[in-house]
Amino acid sequence: MGPPRPAARLLPPLILALAGAARGTFTVGAWPRVAVVPFGGSAAINCSRSACPGGNATLGLETPLAVATGAGGHRWQSFRLLNVSQWSPGTATCYGRCGDTRVNASAGILVYRLPERVVLEPVPAVAVGESRNLTCRVVEVAPVGNLTVTLRRGAETLRTESFGAAEGSTSVAVSHLLTAGPGDHGQDVTCHAELSLRPHGPLFARAAVPVKLSVFALPEPPQLQAPAHLEAGTTANASCRIAGAFPAGDVRFAITLAEQSLNFTVAAAGDVLTAVTALSTSTPGQQELTCTVAVATAARTAQTQLRVYRFPAPVLELSPASAPAGSEVMVACRAGVADPPAIRLQLRDADGGVLAEGPQSRLELRLVARREDDGRQFGCRASLAIGSGTVTKDTDARLAVLYMPEIAASDCPSNRTWLRGTREALSCRAAGNPAPIVVCGRNGVTVSTGEPELVTRSRAGTYLCNATNSLGTQSRLVTIHVEYEPTLTERGCPAHRTWVEGERRELACRADGDPPPSTRCARDGGAPRARGSRAVSRADAGRYICRATNKHGSAVRSVIVTVEYEPSIGETGCPARRLWVEGTPAELDCAASGNPPPRVVCAKLGDGPDPPPASPNVTRAHAGTYQCRATNSHGSALRNITVAVEYSPAAVSLHVLPSANVSRGASFSVECRAEGLPTPTYGWALPPAPNLRFAADNRSVAVAGAAAANRGLYTCTATNRHGRRAGSVMVRVDESRLALLASLGSLGAVTAVGLAAAGGYYLKSTACKKGEYNVRDAEGSSEAACLHRQRHDRGEVYGIQLTQP
Repeated sequence: MGPPRPAARLLPPLILALAGAARGTFTVGAWPRVAVVPFGGSAAINCSRSACPGGNATLGLETPLAVATGAGGHRWQSFRLLNVSQWSPGTATCYGRCGDTRVNASAGILVYRLPERVVLEPVPAVAVGESRNLTCRVVEVAPVGNLTVTLRRGAETLRTESFGAAEGSTSVAVSHLLTAGPGDHGQDVTCHAELSLRPHGPLFARAAVPVKLSVFALPEPPQLQAPAHLEAGTTANASCRIAGAFPAGDVRFAITLAEQSLNFTVAAAGDVLTAVTALSTSTPGQQELTCTVAVATAARTAQTQLRVYRFPAPVLELSPASAPAGSEVMVACRAGVADPPAIRLQLRDADGGVLAEGPQSRLELRLVARREDDGRQFGCRASLAIGSGTVTKDTDARLAVLYMPEIAASDCPSNRTWLRGTREALSCRAAGNPAPIVVCGRNGVTVSTGEPELVTRSRAGTYLCNATNSLGTQSRLVTIHVEYEPTLTERGCPAHRTWVEGERRELACRADGDPPPSTRCARDGGAPRARGSRAVSRADAGRYICRATNKHGSAVRSVIVTVEYEPSIGETGCPARRLWVEGTPAELDCAASGNPPPRVVCAKLGDGPDPPPASPNVTRAHAGTYQCRATNSHGSALRNITVAVEYSPAAVSLHVLPSANVSRGASFSVECRAEGLPTPTYGWALPPAPNLRFAADNRSVAVAGAAAANRGLYTCTATNRHGRRAGSVMVRVDESRLALLASLGSLGAVTAVGLAAAGGYYLKSTACKKGEYNVRDAEGSSEAACLHRQRHDRGEVYGIQLTQP
């Protein structure tokens, strides 16, 4: 903090002077109350006064320190304390004189020195659980009573210490005893010093360079694992293991063999570190293997003794190595120079049996080579005693006995069965020494015997295999049989069959396969069809599933059976009787069954070579008997059809007997004829008269004793379900007297006969005033039916039909 600015220095004395003036007394003030000055530095003190009534006033400063007068004003004066080199200079006194009056005001002087250094003493590495003092030194600081020192570990405050008053500048130390734990490793220790001159001056702070804690642990010695013996020129692994060392990243290994440093690799697993090294030396003898583990200032060592020996492998000699069968072979086993030299030899058989042994450096065995000795293995074992143990080395050799090729049945089977689609090799091995070359072929063509090839049916057959070496050749025949899964083809199992009804047929499907497959056919979704032939029926038509099976699989084929049969014509599709209506379309349908579908042709019987021209609509000429013939490739069928043609009434004709001109009193009849099918019924419209008689079929009406009432128009209407048609005739009655007299006699007779024939019927002209009636009983007209009504010049004429009871 720098010295106060001039304006700031003037403000307190001015206020003080104004205050004194206000009170009317003479006063003196000093500012600041306490002057803060570094040792050897300078500070300003301002003295001020109030108004002096006499006007004769002075200001001064009393202090044992060197003073220089500074700026001043009417009622104030600034003084600078120079080169303050006393730790306790006392107070500085501002005094003022006003006439004979002297007034004093004192200002304290605080002299300070900032620390030259704040230093943390180095902390050596400390083992876990051990204690160390953490010491912070603050060099040459004053006043020490205003000093606070704080020790921290990381963010944690370990110790805070303040100090009592002391004269002058001094140095202080603050310590804290720390018991190390694993968590302290790597933590920063800091020291913070604060010199507080408040409230008169600033707060000064200084910090030491942090010290990083190094904490370690090496609780147990390393474990060294290495072989007890090592053969010169060979390599073996050794390991050095340490557990609980901390921090693991600071652990250092050193491994030596015979004071020679070895390379190693370190692996960590939890809190265990393992260093692995390769041991190798060419110098026999006893050698020391050491492993030292160090962390921080601690180190632990493990050591072991390693016996290095020289032991060359034994030599096994067969002389000769390749011998013809029946010749002599010498087997020799010998050892090289060892350190230590105690070697024992064994000549051994392949199964471990001892053929010869001894402590000498060479063993020999003579034998006669036999065929079964080919490939016989001999062993030479050398044993070396080292300490309490024994080291052994073995050497093997095989005897080669020369003989011509031999083909064993197991190495080259003469009959083989392969499956089509797999991969097989025509392998054929032969024994012999030198190793024979085996060549197989068929029909003079050599085939491969090494790599498996795709099996096809063409590979089936007999092959000749020859095994040849320098001593001769041996041959063997090999027969290959290729089996394959079933197949169903169009040739053996046609997919579409056409049978004829009545023939004997079997649903046979011949499958190809090896072993020969069994084949069964069944209607789709039904039970299997029985084997053997049987008479074909229409029910046999349909879809069948044929399945051929052998041990390698199955094949499925769909077979469609079509059954053909001769035509037949039944009532359902071709009714024998047809009823047509004239004028409707003429269609003679006749459906026949048969396979192939038959062709149906119909012709009318009785038509000559020139039949009438065809008409698209029904005419009466269509009536008659027709013969329909249904024909396909298997035969024909006939059926007669009778066609009846119905039509509405036609050609209505009326005949008056004996004549349409009737004399009065005479008798006559009117007959009505018409064509129609069904047979038409007849109705009449005629003049009403009491002397009418209708025939039973209503086709005619008889009049006895014609009178004037009987003359007029007679109309006959023929009716059936297809329509009606009418015809008319005019009857005239002659009313002359002669005619009347001549007819009187006959009128009575005719009337009597007519009444008798009609069973007592009579006409009642007033029975119907409107329409037509049938009158059944002359005694009662309630059952009369209106038939017809016509209007003539002389009024209405009603026709009444009498029906037979």
